Amino acid sequence: MDANILESEGQRNPLDFESVSRAELEVFGLIPELCPALNEAHCRYMRMVGYYSCTDEAEDRQKKLDGEEFAPTLKEWALVEPPHNPNLCALFLNKYCGLPFDQAHAWHRRVEAQEWRQGLKRVHGVTMSEQYQARMDDKTNKMTTATLIKADGTTSMINADDVPF
Repeated sequence: MDANILESEGQRNPLDFESVSRAELEVFGLIPELCPALNEAHCRYMRMVGYYSCTDEAEDRQKKLDGEEFAPTLKEWALVEPPHNPNLCALFLNKYCGLPFDQAHAWHRRVEAQEWRQGLKRVHGVTMSEQYQARMDDKTNKMTTATLIKADGTTSMINADDVPF
């Protein structure tokens, strides 16, 4: 499978986490040929740690197998949140999916940045600059809608004015 490479972020559908923009390839140093495998492995990791839900029995079986194999590592890293730790994610993608550690780490950061840009989550450990904070009330500088992913896996659009970002 080839990576779907977007010329600009403006071409991205809000729920498209598989496509990669040319800017992301450059900024994160991603190898385009690895992007489909990185995406698949990253989703596998996120299902294992409970951040993504399984959509079928095959994913559920893989989640259980991965959880059994990776449990000792998760116990060693008990003080971190697995979905938010790029090192732990990269370790899994490298050890169990055979992907280069640096590419796995970069992919996790790319997904994290995309989720942050879409208002799906905040970036842990990052403080907004004073200049950005001053512009938060500027509607031209803030997303007006974001995707809400519910516990049952369904999605809906929410208005940014209705929830704090």
